[in-house]
Amino acid sequence: MHHHYFIGIKAPASAEGLVKMYREKFSLPTAYKVIPHLDDLHITLLFIGALPEQNVAPLRENLAAIAGNHRAFPLTVDGLSFFGSPKGPRVVYLSVQQSNELEALQQSIAGIGTDQLGIEPDHRFTPHITIAKKRKINGDFPIQKEKSTPLPFHVDRFSLFRIHPSKTPKYEAVQTFSLQ
Repeated sequence: MHHHYFIGIKAPASAEGLVKMYREKFSLPTAYKVIPHLDDLHITLLFIGALPEQNVAPLRENLAAIAGNHRAFPLTVDGLSFFGSPKGPRVVYLSVQQSNELEALQQSIAGIGTDQLGIEPDHRFTPHITIAKKRKINGDFPIQKEKSTPLPFHVDRFSLFRIHPSKTPKYEAVQTFSLQ
Protein backbone atom coordinates (compact mmCIF):
# COMPACT_ATOMS: atom_id res chain seq x y z
CA MET A 1 0.00 0.00 0.00
CA HIS A 2 1.37 3.38 -1.01
CA HIS A 3 0.59 6.50 0.95
CA HIS A 4 0.11 9.81 -0.88
CA TYR A 5 2.46 12.70 -0.14
CA PHE A 6 3.18 16.32 -0.97
CA ILE A 7 5.82 18.84 0.06
CA GLY A 8 4.59 22.15 1.39
CA ILE A 9 4.84 25.11 3.73
CA LYS A 10 2.29 25.26 6.53
CA ALA A 11 0.24 28.46 6.36
CA PRO A 12 0.72 30.85 9.27
CA ALA A 13 -1.89 30.81 12.04
CA SER A 14 -2.19 34.56 11.44
CA ALA A 15 -3.99 33.82 8.13
CA GLU A 16 -6.92 32.04 9.84
CA GLY A 17 -8.91 35.25 10.37
CA LEU A 18 -8.61 36.13 6.69
CA VAL A 19 -9.65 32.60 5.68
CA LYS A 20 -12.74 32.72 7.91
CA MET A 21 -13.66 36.20 6.66
CA TYR A 22 -13.51 35.19 2.97
CA ARG A 23 -15.32 31.89 3.55
CA GLU A 24 -18.15 33.78 5.20
CA LYS A 25 -18.18 36.76 2.81
CA PHE A 26 -18.52 34.52 -0.25
CA SER A 27 -20.53 31.68 1.43
CA LEU A 28 -17.86 29.23 0.26
CA PRO A 29 -19.16 26.23 2.30
CA THR A 30 -22.47 26.56 0.41
CA ALA A 31 -20.82 26.26 -3.01
CA TYR A 32 -17.81 24.00 -2.44
CA LYS A 33 -17.47 20.35 -1.37
CA VAL A 34 -13.97 20.73 0.09
CA ILE A 35 -13.35 23.39 2.75
CA PRO A 36 -9.90 22.56 4.14
CA HIS A 37 -9.51 22.33 7.91
CA LEU A 38 -7.62 25.34 9.29
CA ASP A 39 -4.79 23.00 10.38
CA ASP A 40 -4.45 21.78 6.76
CA LEU A 41 -3.85 25.19 5.17
CA HIS A 42 -0.55 25.22 3.26
CA ILE A 43 1.38 26.30 0.18
CA THR A 44 2.13 23.26 -1.99
CA LEU A 45 5.69 23.15 -3.29
CA LEU A 46 5.34 19.74 -4.97
CA PHE A 47 2.45 17.27 -5.14
CA ILE A 48 3.88 13.74 -5.21
CA GLY A 49 0.87 11.44 -4.99
CA ALA A 50 1.37 7.72 -4.30
CA LEU A 51 4.89 6.95 -3.14
CA PRO A 52 6.34 3.49 -2.47
CA GLU A 53 7.60 3.28 1.12
CA GLN A 54 11.17 2.49 0.02
CA ASN A 55 11.32 5.89 -1.75
CA VAL A 56 10.47 7.90 1.39
CA ALA A 57 13.88 7.67 3.15
CA PRO A 58 15.93 8.80 0.11
CA LEU A 59 13.41 11.59 -0.49
CA ARG A 60 13.85 12.77 3.12
CA GLU A 61 17.64 12.83 2.67
CA ASN A 62 17.38 14.92 -0.49
CA LEU A 63 14.91 17.33 1.12
CA ALA A 64 17.24 17.78 4.11
CA ALA A 65 20.05 18.67 1.69
CA ILE A 66 17.83 21.21 -0.08
CA ALA A 67 16.85 22.79 3.24
CA GLY A 68 20.54 23.21 4.02
CA ASN A 69 21.02 25.16 0.78
CA HIS A 70 18.18 27.68 1.27
CA ARG A 71 17.82 30.52 3.73
CA ALA A 72 14.65 31.47 5.62
CA PHE A 73 12.68 34.24 3.91
CA PRO A 74 9.63 36.49 4.27
CA LEU A 75 6.34 35.88 2.43
CA THR A 76 3.17 37.93 2.32
CA VAL A 77 -0.44 36.86 1.89
CA ASP A 78 -2.09 39.70 -0.02
CA GLY A 79 -5.67 38.83 -0.93
CA LEU A 80 -8.15 36.44 -2.49
CA SER A 81 -7.88 34.84 -5.91
CA PHE A 82 -8.97 31.71 -7.77
CA PHE A 83 -8.35 29.20 -10.54
CA GLY A 84 -11.05 28.93 -13.17
CA SER A 85 -13.85 31.24 -14.27
CA PRO A 86 -14.84 34.24 -12.10
CA LYS A 87 -18.45 33.05 -12.65
CA GLY A 88 -17.69 29.94 -10.60
CA PRO A 89 -14.03 29.13 -9.91
CA ARG A 90 -12.76 25.55 -9.38
CA VAL A 91 -10.45 26.62 -6.54
CA VAL A 92 -10.57 29.66 -4.26
CA TYR A 93 -7.38 30.65 -2.47
CA LEU A 94 -5.42 33.22 -0.54
CA SER A 95 -2.87 34.77 -2.88
CA VAL A 96 0.80 35.01 -1.96
CA GLN A 97 3.06 37.78 -3.25
CA GLN A 98 5.80 36.78 -5.68
CA SER A 99 9.06 35.83 -3.95
CA ASN A 100 12.37 34.95 -5.59
CA GLU A 101 13.34 32.87 -2.52
CA LEU A 102 10.11 30.87 -2.69
CA GLU A 103 10.55 30.33 -6.44
CA ALA A 104 14.12 29.08 -5.89
CA LEU A 105 13.03 26.69 -3.12
CA GLN A 106 10.15 25.36 -5.21
CA GLN A 107 12.44 24.84 -8.24
CA SER A 108 14.94 22.89 -6.11
CA ILE A 109 12.19 20.66 -4.75
CA ALA A 110 10.62 20.21 -8.20
CA GLY A 111 14.06 19.09 -9.42
CA ILE A 112 14.01 16.23 -6.91
CA GLY A 113 10.52 15.35 -8.09
CA THR A 114 11.77 15.11 -11.65
CA ASP A 115 15.13 13.42 -10.97
CA GLN A 116 14.22 11.06 -8.13
CA LEU A 117 10.48 10.45 -8.50
CA GLY A 118 9.90 10.81 -12.24
CA ILE A 119 7.37 13.62 -11.80
CA GLU A 120 6.96 15.68 -14.96
CA PRO A 121 8.13 19.26 -14.34
CA ASP A 122 5.31 21.80 -14.12
CA HIS A 123 6.52 25.32 -14.80
CA ARG A 124 3.25 26.99 -13.77
CA PHE A 125 3.94 27.35 -10.04
CA THR A 126 1.43 29.77 -8.48
CA PRO A 127 1.99 30.00 -4.73
CA HIS A 128 -1.38 29.94 -2.97
CA ILE A 129 -3.28 28.72 0.10
CA THR A 130 -6.43 26.85 -0.97
CA ILE A 131 -9.49 27.76 1.13
CA ALA A 132 -12.22 26.06 -0.98
CA LYS A 133 -12.32 23.63 -3.92
CA LYS A 134 -14.56 21.26 -5.89
CA ARG A 135 -17.78 23.11 -6.65
CA LYS A 136 -20.96 21.40 -5.55
CA ILE A 137 -23.47 23.75 -7.17
CA ASN A 138 -24.24 24.28 -10.85
CA GLY A 139 -24.62 27.65 -12.49
CA ASP A 140 -22.90 30.91 -11.67
CA PHE A 141 -21.32 31.52 -8.30
CA PRO A 142 -19.33 34.69 -8.95
CA ILE A 143 -16.25 35.59 -6.95
CA GLN A 144 -13.98 38.52 -7.58
CA LYS A 145 -10.29 38.82 -6.82
CA GLU A 146 -9.56 41.10 -3.89
CA LYS A 147 -6.52 42.64 -2.28
CA SER A 148 -6.35 42.49 1.51
CA THR A 149 -4.16 44.18 4.07
CA PRO A 150 -0.78 42.53 3.49
CA LEU A 151 -0.16 39.74 5.99
CA PRO A 152 3.59 39.09 6.22
CA PHE A 153 5.00 35.91 7.72
CA HIS A 154 8.39 34.24 8.03
CA VAL A 155 9.15 30.96 6.25
CA ASP A 156 11.87 29.03 8.04
CA ARG A 157 10.81 25.45 7.23
CA PHE A 158 8.89 23.19 4.90
CA SER A 159 7.49 19.69 5.43
CA LEU A 160 6.89 16.36 3.79
CA PHE A 161 3.18 15.71 4.37
CA ARG A 162 1.34 12.38 4.26
CA ILE A 163 -2.29 12.60 3.14
CA HIS A 164 -4.95 10.80 5.21
CA PRO A 165 -8.12 11.15 3.07
CA SER A 166 -10.50 9.79 5.72
CA LYS A 167 -9.22 11.91 8.64
CA THR A 168 -9.67 15.53 9.65
CA PRO A 169 -7.25 17.26 9.52
CA LYS A 170 -6.07 15.29 6.46
CA TYR A 171 -2.39 16.23 6.34
CA GLU A 172 0.32 14.92 8.65
CA ALA A 173 3.81 16.44 8.58
CA VAL A 174 5.97 13.29 8.66
CA GLN A 175 9.16 15.36 8.64
CA THR A 176 9.88 19.07 8.78
CA PHE A 177 13.03 20.57 7.30
CA SER A 178 14.49 23.79 8.71
CA LEU A 179 15.90 26.36 6.31
CA GLN A 180 19.21 28.09 7.08
